[in-house]
Amino acid sequence: MAGMVAIQDTSEALSLKVVALKERASQAEAELRIERAYRMEVQESEAEKVEQINNLQRSIKQLNDDARRHEKVKQELDKVKKQWSEAQTTLEELGIQLSVSKLQVSELQEKVSLKESNKGIDAGIGTWTPDSMTSKCKGCNREFSLTKRKHHCRNCGEIFCNSCSEQLAPLPNDQGQFGKPVRVCDGCWEIINAPRN
Repeated sequence: MAGMVAIQDTSEALSLKVVALKERASQAEAELRIERAYRMEVQESEAEKVEQINNLQRSIKQLNDDARRHEKVKQELDKVKKQWSEAQTTLEELGIQLSVSKLQVSELQEKVSLKESNKGIDAGIGTWTPDSMTSKCKGCNREFSLTKRKHHCRNCGEIFCNSCSEQLAPLPNDQGQFGKPVRVCDGCWEIINAPRN
């Protein structure tokens, strides 16, 4: 009978151990499931991070490419700016040369006109005023400048600005014949075109 009790005690003890082991196994399985879920979460997070890193690397490469293109465009722009500046300087120099050339041409035209009109002047129509003798227009009394040029009236020989001597009239030569119309001042033009009774 004592042997039976001992077996029964041993059986109960073993049953308790089996229950405890089952509980530990269940707990271990639960922990394993949690660990697997955690690993999967970590792996997914790691895959996302790798994708983010790849995206960032692509963005960095794109930014570097853009920076290189920007630098190239900047260099080309600097080159164009330099060419534009040189062209502006050239244009300014050409403008100055053109102004000087226009002055020279105008002076030559004045000399040619002077020769043509000296016949009328020599005949006593008027006295040719030298350019150096006046700095103001005989008509409006304004100062002459680079833009406000001197012009001789082919009849009286005085110096006027363009506005005060823009009329043209034919003048008689030594033989009393009228040639082609030449520049005259407003005053002479009025006298020449005054009605004769």
